[in-house]
Amino acid sequence: MNPMKGLLKKDYRISRQYFWIWTGVLVLALAAGIGLSIYASQPAGTLPVLVLTSFVHFAFAPVFMLSLLNLESKTQLWLYTPRRGIELILSKFGVIFSYQVVLQILLSFYAAFIIFWFGREVYEPISFRLFLEAAVLLNALLLMVGFYLTTWLTFLWTVFHSLKNLAKTIRWIIVIGTVFLYNIVESFLLSLKPIKNLINKFNVEVISEAALSYKDEQWSVMFGSTDIPVLPLIYYALLMVILITAASKLLEQKVEV
Repeated sequence: MNPMKGLLKKDYRISRQYFWIWTGVLVLALAAGIGLSIYASQPAGTLPVLVLTSFVHFAFAPVFMLSLLNLESKTQLWLYTPRRGIELILSKFGVIFSYQVVLQILLSFYAAFIIFWFGREVYEPISFRLFLEAAVLLNALLLMVGFYLTTWLTFLWTVFHSLKNLAKTIRWIIVIGTVFLYNIVESFLLSLKPIKNLINKFNVEVISEAALSYKDEQWSVMFGSTDIPVLPLIYYALLMVILITAASKLLEQKVEV
């Protein structure tokens, strides 16, 4: 068997129970949104459910990665594996990515269902093409934010455990200090006018908000749009590559907890 396939198979096996639990809770939440909306005769009631469940999925990838890393730390199997650190980490990213894509497709179908059928009388009419474009961009943004947070979590987790010879308090200070220092540097760079102008030079317009409006004893939903700068997305993608590479190098030091 291909070594990478073996790693993927193992990570799917140890994580699938958590995935089905998460999916079950999500389906129940979406069904409850429709059920309560029918009960109250307010189809727009599905909007808060869609927004809330979508925001929760910013945390899906980090939470799942932390669960897998902690599970691996209990067995210590990676201390004896011949696989490279980058392979061990990418296997987990691949599994989590496939799970999140499935969940976001489910959310996208739910959004299409409530906009074009269940709540078509109260949601502002939009073309399917516009919906599709917005769904692709917003799903990509959701994936990127989730995995950006996950790369930071993975990097900081490996930093924390690579410093096993230090007291736990000192390790926490180093981890928190790393995040604090990075945010100071990033905030300073973003405050520079040339960088501000460069960031706002290239933008993509997407549907970014949906506002509730109450009239004639009926809630309705209106959509708004905003511009998303492109260059920061490229920057954060490169930063993710750097963090994953650094985490894999630390992991190859045979992190022990």
